[in-house]
Amino acid sequence: MLDVADVPGLLLERRLLDPRDVVHGQLRVVEASRLNSVFIVTAEGRRPLVVKAGAGVAREAAVLERLHEAADGGGLAAFLPTVLAADRTAGRLVLESAPGARDLRRHHAHGRFSRALARQAGRALAALHAIPPAALDGMRVGGDHGPEVRVHDPDLEAVRSMSPAAKELTRFIQGQDDLCAALDRIAASSRADGVIHGDVRWDNLLAIPSAGSRRWTRLALIDWELCEIGDPAADVGAFLGEYLRAWAQSVPVADPLDPGRLLGHAGLPLRRMRPALRAFWEAYARAGWPGDERAPLLRRAVDLAAVRLLTAALEEAQARDELRARVLCLVPLSRNLLCRRGEEGARLLGLDAVRGAA
Repeated sequence: MLDVADVPGLLLERRLLDPRDVVHGQLRVVEASRLNSVFIVTAEGRRPLVVKAGAGVAREAAVLERLHEAADGGGLAAFLPTVLAADRTAGRLVLESAPGARDLRRHHAHGRFSRALARQAGRALAALHAIPPAALDGMRVGGDHGPEVRVHDPDLEAVRSMSPAAKELTRFIQGQDDLCAALDRIAASSRADGVIHGDVRWDNLLAIPSAGSRRWTRLALIDWELCEIGDPAADVGAFLGEYLRAWAQSVPVADPLDPGRLLGHAGLPLRRMRPALRAFWEAYARAGWPGDERAPLLRRAVDLAAVRLLTAALEEAQARDELRARVLCLVPLSRNLLCRRGEEGARLLGLDAVRGAA
């Protein structure tokens, strides 16, 4: 593993920094770690660098190498990070970033949901899902891509690592028979026939401003260590689920078991998000799916968006000792989407009229 003090030496050794950057270039190294050690490096007159170290970095480096080869300068290449150096043995990776880039969580924090960026996200995922599965040459994260779908049935190892709040939330989910049956249904129908990112969340989508303007029209998809062969609808559902999560958690909660009571008071109303959601879906569907496959794909994606709400709730609960209302309220929304099925989820997202978009 690296710490902040190690980063300049690593970059100097690889000639990705000049000694003058360290002495005179107002060098800054900021830690932004999550699963791996991550450092953002900036210096006057240079493009930002991202230095990563950790257990998943060697795999991410291999994935990026294969995706760049498969893209061969095509559509996906525009959305991939540029690899400047990779040491798989040491588990270290240096990527080039873009000045002013910020993730979509920060970008959407003030309630503005860009159709241009959502459209770019649709094109990025369509380009990824068009990559032949053979490009990954059998690389797997570890068995089935189904553990997320089985949030109601964790194994013993997962239970042992749970926080008290996560255990309470799991028991709450397990107490709803119709929800568990819906999760079993989705797990039984899971498929693995496309290259997927595996961790599509706003944190992993970077908005990049156009040079010389304040317009945010470019997007980069980062953090590829979970990329594997899976169901493309899982990536689409994860992206849709981020909007649902932001909307649900902006609603004041008087009763966690009845989160709909104060929907009209949402700080981030879903009506503001729908134009971006339509832009995303239309760009995605147009780029890669025959018309007769789009409606079934959207139904699966909405199901998996509901699953994403449950995994998001468990991720938040894992960081707590006590279960909070803003976490618990995601479960009824997920249950409604999964158990009512049909057109309701697409209608809620504003996609019912464009599910077969040309």
